[in-house]
Amino acid sequence: MNHPGTDVLGQAIAWRVQMLSGDCPAEHLAACQAWRQAHPENERVWQQLESLSQGFSGLPQTLAHATLDGAQHDAKRRKALKLLGLLLASGSLGLGAQQLRPWEDWLADASTGTGERRRVELADGGLLYLNSGTAVAFDYSPQQRRLRLYHGEILVQTAPDPSHRPFQVDTAHGRVTALGTRFQLRDFGDHCLAAVYQGAVEIGTTAPHTQRLEADQQCLFSKQHISTPTEAQESATSWIENKLVASSMPLGELVSELARHRPGLLRCAPDVAQLPISGVYPLGDSDRALQAITRTLPVRLVYRSPYWVTVTAAG
Repeated sequence: MNHPGTDVLGQAIAWRVQMLSGDCPAEHLAACQAWRQAHPENERVWQQLESLSQGFSGLPQTLAHATLDGAQHDAKRRKALKLLGLLLASGSLGLGAQQLRPWEDWLADASTGTGERRRVELADGGLLYLNSGTAVAFDYSPQQRRLRLYHGEILVQTAPDPSHRPFQVDTAHGRVTALGTRFQLRDFGDHCLAAVYQGAVEIGTTAPHTQRLEADQQCLFSKQHISTPTEAQESATSWIENKLVASSMPLGELVSELARHRPGLLRCAPDVAQLPISGVYPLGDSDRALQAITRTLPVRLVYRSPYWVTVTAAG
């Protein structure tokens, strides 16, 4: 099976969203038809997307009705985006994680770029913190409160709900249901980390497996596995205060964490990656953090450019 490139797929998605939104004038329909006929690849991708969209008829009727016949144009467009999000998330288009990421950011209701962190107040009064490089979608209804973590890391402080709607976060590897809680989720790509600081959560994977986490517990989970709970460290949430707290952390791990908040390439040489380091480092000024590392450990910084830095052994 041939998979579409992101440029062609992006154009096909843009046309498809406009059609589903109910706001596509005749001249735009003609332009879309001309685009499809301009190159065989355009038509192939369009047909592939059209075929996948047929699954739309199998969605719950309430969603289908809201998407196609809602009274407000913005609501219809939003549902169209969510539908395409389902198609992307299904993997049916054959896109890898790096190809999916731009579309996930586009579909997200809240997102952060490299080095950016955000605090969002949820519709129910809860709080959501987004770490660097994160994308999240919201799905609140009279029956549920649900987030979708596309990628990145979040910290959630739930709020009591008078209607007793469940609060859930979906990830690529499973669903986390909050039980009156403050918890953290991080998507590493091939697995997720869940850590609980107040209350409890229940994790359900696609395998399916389930695991309940109590306060001060954390675990890793993937589609097929949930690890044994271990002790959660509150210091892991220090990023909401724009700092990174290290306690006997391997240098390679510290550098990887700083790299999440810095544009370009930041690496640690293997021969110094296991050196333990402790301290508090500013996430908003990685150059200052790197200089502090050189004053603590026998390492130096090698700059190929301001955006390509390697931490290596001194001397």
